[in-house]
Amino acid sequence: EPPTKKTRTDEGEPLEVAEGAQPAAVGLISTEPVLEPEELEFDDTSTGPKVKDKATFYVEDTTMNVLSSKYNTLMPLTDGGLQYLLAGARANLGVKTGRYMFEIRFLEVMAPLEDPNARARVPQPRSQLRIGFASVKSNLFLGHSEHAIGFDNEGFLLHGKGRSQVSQKFSTGDVVAVVLNLNSASPNAHTISLFKNGKRASQPQALPEILKDKALYPILTFKNVTLHYNFGPHTMAPLPFKCRSINEVLQPDVSKKKEHTAHSEGQYEVLFPVSLPDEGGFDWLDQFLQKHPHYVELSDRSLLNWCEKSGLSRPKGYGLSARGSNDKPEMGMGIAALDDLSVRRVLYDAVAPLQQRNYVVMEVRGNLLKDERVEQLSRWNGFKRVGVVLLGEPTAAFKKYGQEVTLRVKQEVSDQDFRAKQAQEKQQFLLQKRQKQLDKEKRKAARKTQKTQEAMLKRLKYDQAKKEAEVKGEAIPDPPEEEMEEDDDEEEEIEEPEPVEQEPPPVELSDEEKKRWWSKQAVSDLTMYVVNTTFQKYSLPVKEEGFDELRYPWQKEDKVKEYLKAWVQDRKLTSRVEDLQPGEWFLARQKEWQKALAAWHAKQSSWKAGESKKQLEANQREQKRKVYEAQVLEAQKEGKEPPAKPEGLDDQSLKEPAAKIDVDLIDVFSVEDIFDLGNGEPLFANFQFEDWSMLSLRFELHLLSHAFRKDANDADRVLVPLDHLPFYYNRYFKKALSTKTYGADTVEEVARLVRDTILVTKNPISKLRVLESQLPEELECLNIFVMLTEEHRRERQRRIDLGDDAARLKFLTPGALSVPSGSLSSGSASPSGTPSAVSAAVAAASTVVRPSAVPPPAMAAMASGAASPVQIRGPLRPSFGMPGLPGLRPSLPGPVRMPPWRPW
Repeated sequence: EPPTKKTRTDEGEPLEVAEGAQPAAVGLISTEPVLEPEELEFDDTSTGPKVKDKATFYVEDTTMNVLSSKYNTLMPLTDGGLQYLLAGARANLGVKTGRYMFEIRFLEVMAPLEDPNARARVPQPRSQLRIGFASVKSNLFLGHSEHAIGFDNEGFLLHGKGRSQVSQKFSTGDVVAVVLNLNSASPNAHTISLFKNGKRASQPQALPEILKDKALYPILTFKNVTLHYNFGPHTMAPLPFKCRSINEVLQPDVSKKKEHTAHSEGQYEVLFPVSLPDEGGFDWLDQFLQKHPHYVELSDRSLLNWCEKSGLSRPKGYGLSARGSNDKPEMGMGIAALDDLSVRRVLYDAVAPLQQRNYVVMEVRGNLLKDERVEQLSRWNGFKRVGVVLLGEPTAAFKKYGQEVTLRVKQEVSDQDFRAKQAQEKQQFLLQKRQKQLDKEKRKAARKTQKTQEAMLKRLKYDQAKKEAEVKGEAIPDPPEEEMEEDDDEEEEIEEPEPVEQEPPPVELSDEEKKRWWSKQAVSDLTMYVVNTTFQKYSLPVKEEGFDELRYPWQKEDKVKEYLKAWVQDRKLTSRVEDLQPGEWFLARQKEWQKALAAWHAKQSSWKAGESKKQLEANQREQKRKVYEAQVLEAQKEGKEPPAKPEGLDDQSLKEPAAKIDVDLIDVFSVEDIFDLGNGEPLFANFQFEDWSMLSLRFELHLLSHAFRKDANDADRVLVPLDHLPFYYNRYFKKALSTKTYGADTVEEVARLVRDTILVTKNPISKLRVLESQLPEELECLNIFVMLTEEHRRERQRRIDLGDDAARLKFLTPGALSVPSGSLSSGSASPSGTPSAVSAAVAAASTVVRPSAVPPPAMAAMASGAASPVQIRGPLRPSFGMPGLPGLRPSLPGPVRMPPWRPW
């Protein structure tokens, strides 16, 4: 055993290094090494039986962009964005002991076309070649695994993600050899060395502890280069000493990797996992790949991981939180060929079916849709196409695995939060310490300034006294004594100890997390929009689609079918209909409403204008009468003839006022003509801003309730879930349902404002609160909404008159909201020509402009239970289709069957 010496790594840990070897200083960059003149390696004279197998690269041990030839040549594909990705290959023969080498010749550098915007995203240089050894646990990317070590063409030693410059560079035409020394009798035991053109290019570099006593296999990682590899027995550039090549490895020293050939049917497998979103699909895949590393994952997730290992810069980073979903994470590289998934089409659609290896096509959405499954299966002729159905309750082992993943993720998140909090506390401590130091120095400077000023004052007094003494001829006083600089007598504050860094506390799974069948991922498998627009099309695979075999590792087929049916049913009750569009029935009823609403506004404006005109004429007549009477009195005093009476003062019809009708005593539901209560006054004459808002809200929620059932056209979706009301309201009326506009905090409070029209109930199946209209979908006319609004206005006013301020509506006043452009209809004035003064939210409620209305100065909020029930004379609920209620006659033959009336 050669003598060893100890050195220290960046972490301060001692590392034992063989005499004459240099440690792999990870993360350090040094100058070109000074080579020792004497070669410590000696000729290998060991003998024994050699392994009969020859070293090569199995297809499963190469990345999909590697092209190999029978002439021991490797080159990468460079079309469609592949020029940005690293290629990798690991040999099938490894060594456990002894000293062995292999070599490559750097044939050419390729220069494929690149996106001009890619230069800042792609690591330089564009062409890269890395050569070394790796264990079977390593991935195929040297420089991204702790289980591999080697050199690159820039002269850096690579291990994990660390790199240090230890060797000479090599380029086109050079023959590069890597010597792995696992001979414990050698002075350079457990080291790796680089040779260029037969001469040593680096000092022996010590192997990390993680690679000692492991079987190590030759590995190559490259990009945009063509190379020729040579595993022996003849070398292209002889070394200064005799060294066995990989093809000359002795049987005791060899480690052979088994090749996974085609299955018994003579075909390679391509698996199609079928799993529901966020129900263990990716967990199963990760677990499966750990047990079967020779399978290749085909997914957008694996492509993104490949980009990360290739060193590509992604503005959002590669963390899980930077992905929109697991199934389709957006690339976001800023490189067109990668962002538009051209590289995916080249690899997955064109290259993968040509290579003899096993695949797992991981498409959560695609594997659940029949059409996409059939399209995918058509590309895999010659492979055994297997559907793996992962639905229902998983096995106990998988549940345990899911809990382990959840605990690991939870611990990582907890550790990050704990360390961030520690760093913040330490920073706060240092800031406080610095502030105390500054305050102390400031006080010290202030005391010093004060002492200086006192000394100067004493000096001035002494100079003055000295001058006075000289003038008077008296003795000159003694000068003031200079004060000795005293030490700072400020009490030393006891410094608080600096916070000690602690280890993050361990976390535990909650009871709810322990009951989960699958791990909780940082991001969902599919976005909510994708799930809501596709889940009704989800189906299970069948052999008629082109599958050669269907596997059910969790539950049997019949239980899986029941599970999927129940899942879709539950999703129907809780999800939004993302692609719902207003139908013709809705558009026709909305058009009728707009026409009626415009007529009501016009009638109110004309009636108010007529009343104003009548009042003005009466005032003018009264003024004329007073002037005439004054003239008559004056003429009588002067004894003159009285003036002629002005025309119109003797009109008896004007002297007799029309019979006054108290409209508040009229039953709103007995009114036959809402435009005329008998004196020309409409039923809605006293409507103000908030009344028009309530009127529109009643109709809109009523119309939405019925239109949703028609347009959804699904027996399982007949009522609008209250949680989704803002979404559907925006989809139908092209505007937002703002609760603040109606002085409410929740959507349910808004719905309860019009509970004489809309009922909020609980769906007995989904347990969700839903919206239900109390009016039939077909009405002969729309007067019922005016009647309900007027009845509610009267009841509200009666309560306010009795001092109940809770009855006031706290709607946003017209001046509280700015009216954005386009929120009003084409006209900018009411039908009477007066400017509109309503808010944007309420103006949009009917898409017509409403007349000016000055709301009361102190409108208060109507809470969810503050509004009183509508007082309807007679039965609790109006009898639709009965005489005396002309506004409520449905245009349906015979009696209309209505849902039972529900009291408030």
